[in-house]
Amino acid sequence: MAAPKEAWSSRSVREEKPWGHTWHWHTNSSMHGKQITIRKGERTSLKYHTVKNEVFFVMSGKLLVTYGNSKTLKNQEKYPFNDLILVPGEVFNVQSECPYRFEALEESVIIEIGDRNDNDPVRLEDDYGRAKK
Repeated sequence: MAAPKEAWSSRSVREEKPWGHTWHWHTNSSMHGKQITIRKGERTSLKYHTVKNEVFFVMSGKLLVTYGNSKTLKNQEKYPFNDLILVPGEVFNVQSECPYRFEALEESVIIEIGDRNDNDPVRLEDDYGRAKK
């Protein structure tokens, strides 16, 4: 007989970032969540994930998101980066292998839900010296 499914509680962890901070939590082996705060005028790395898919919900602020598809990095002329403004209530989905970056036009708070707990970002550009060389 299988063990019963259960509910549980846990704690979130605050992590300072050069552009703001995150509160992150894990739900189980295949999901995680983050509350991301980005200060006005700051931006995250231009990055992609090799296996993780993410969905972002804008809670407050105004963001410029720069994004591409899985072929953008190999041929930017044929598959160029796009820009999109996001405001509260809007959702942005990113599949693995798709590069993206958020820039806060106003101080902004985003909720992220990801389908993997592993942290596998490939940083392409970073204003704070964290990109892979």
